[in-house]
Amino acid sequence: MKNVRLSAALFGLLLNFALFLTKLYIGISSASLTIYCDAVNNLGDTFACAVALFGFVMIKRLGEKQSDRAQSLCTFVISLLIAGTGIYFVYNGLERMMYPVPVRSMPVYLAVISCTVAVKLFMGLVFRAFDKKAPSPVIKALSLDSFLDCFITLSAVMSLALVSKINYAVDGLFAIITGSAITVSAIKNIISETKFLINN
Repeated sequence: MKNVRLSAALFGLLLNFALFLTKLYIGISSASLTIYCDAVNNLGDTFACAVALFGFVMIKRLGEKQSDRAQSLCTFVISLLIAGTGIYFVYNGLERMMYPVPVRSMPVYLAVISCTVAVKLFMGLVFRAFDKKAPSPVIKALSLDSFLDCFITLSAVMSLALVSKINYAVDGLFAIITGSAITVSAIKNIISETKFLINN
């Protein structure tokens, strides 16, 4: 069971880092803020998986008695990382709205980013399978985050597709909407895990 959790965290860490590098390249090449922010989001997910991996290693050493509290603490830290990413999106979106920058939308970029939506969906399903084998609030949080990321990346695809037809500011608008959704979702988790940690 413990090895299943470690495998889940390592799986997420490696795949999220690969997505980060892919989206970072496209975000910088196209000058798309939404794609760049999505890349940063994947970097945050990479750190979240690293936190989960560290937490599962500690649980293995401390024993199952401290499992619930340790996993709750990991979920809390992961939620803080996600909230920080959301705020970063909003800030950069507002800046892009005030100072629009030309965005280069290319079919190959749209195709690659569209494929990453399927990758995130696959990750969510794999995390869910891991959670069934070894139930864990941390893995469940990673699964939900992966499904949420599908919609985030879809909005990035829409932004990249529309930006050349409307204007550059739409890129910033999508970043603000995406960032707001991420932040609200993360804050809910932070409140929930804070209550658990205080009461236990």
